[in-house]
Amino acid sequence: MVRDAVKWLFAVPEEPRPWWKVITWWEIRRIPYNLICGGVGFISLLLFFHFINVVGELKPGEDAIEPMALFAAPFLINIAYTAGWVAELFLRFVWRDNIARLGPALLKLGFSFSLFVILLPSVFWFLMWVYRSVTH
Repeated sequence: MVRDAVKWLFAVPEEPRPWWKVITWWEIRRIPYNLICGGVGFISLLLFFHFINVVGELKPGEDAIEPMALFAAPFLINIAYTAGWVAELFLRFVWRDNIARLGPALLKLGFSFSLFVILLPSVFWFLMWVYRSVTH
């Protein structure tokens, strides 16, 4: 089931696609992208709060995260997502070729970058916890 979903997510039709079908391909995949990034982001946020508290880095009354960053993140990841289909259309125009695998490659790159950024704070504080546990 998961394998089929991943296969669908990165599948592109073999026939040449006009510009509007390229945008449609990307926009249909926006919902799974948001659900995956949102789910991973929620788990990462919980882990971030846990590890920053366990490390004891926060002083009383300090916020672990800027609240506006939490509100801005969904908009920023969707702006970055839109850049995927903009880049695909631009590259198709520049190269004057129908590059069938360009969309999936850009989507994989974007997913990888998004998940890296989403996981970075929790992984950092996990490593800080490990470091402080080992050195103390």
